[in-house]
Amino acid sequence: MDAKLNEVRDQAESRGFVTYTFKVGWYNDAVGNAFKLPFEYDALGVLLLSSPDMFELNFLPYLKNNPTQEVHRDPLDCSVADFVSHLKESILKNEAVETYFDYEKDPQTRRPRILMQTVGHVSGAAFYYQQMHVTDSEPSKKLYGVSIHPDYGGWFAFRSVMVFPRHFLPRDISPKPPVDVVPGNEDRLKLLLLFNDHWKDNRFRDIIQPQKRYSELQQKYFNTLPADRKILVNNYLSGLPP
Repeated sequence: MDAKLNEVRDQAESRGFVTYTFKVGWYNDAVGNAFKLPFEYDALGVLLLSSPDMFELNFLPYLKNNPTQEVHRDPLDCSVADFVSHLKESILKNEAVETYFDYEKDPQTRRPRILMQTVGHVSGAAFYYQQMHVTDSEPSKKLYGVSIHPDYGGWFAFRSVMVFPRHFLPRDISPKPPVDVVPGNEDRLKLLLLFNDHWKDNRFRDIIQPQKRYSELQQKYFNTLPADRKILVNNYLSGLPP
């Protein structure tokens, strides 16, 4: 399995993704019963994270290769699902794999099928900063949490999780804590307030100096309302200015 995971990692990196492994039990220990996954504690999980390069290395080529495909959700989501399907049909074709995506919800409860930011934290990918990590915040004001990556700051996204029920990590392996890149209370509070109150201007993403940011085209895509993104896509495919 190690050889297959190395192949997955290499193909992911060539498309602008980064992979992290974790035990399902680490995730289940950190979430409530409604979000626990039905697998053994030591079962192997792989998190797929998109770096700033994913847009140009995976999404735009996907658009060129599927110019007339009718999609019923965001085409970027489709491009990620297409890449994961490619992995399952090639490197992982003989493996039992359960896949989860960041946009999926349980059809019964309408809750997310998996809490991606929690996976990011327990896998050591990115520290998940929450209201419990700060003092002096207004108790009456709900502050939603945000993850910050040590290399990309906030310029990344959790995209998918693959669980391998028949493969297990050694029992003596413990979680690797994520890097705490925003250690001070003042900066943590600033981060949460920027994310909750000013997320559209992207300042929260630069709470640390990132190694790389989204390209201008990628920022324009994400700053465009989903209903209007089709125009950007069509212009790109036609060779017109976005």
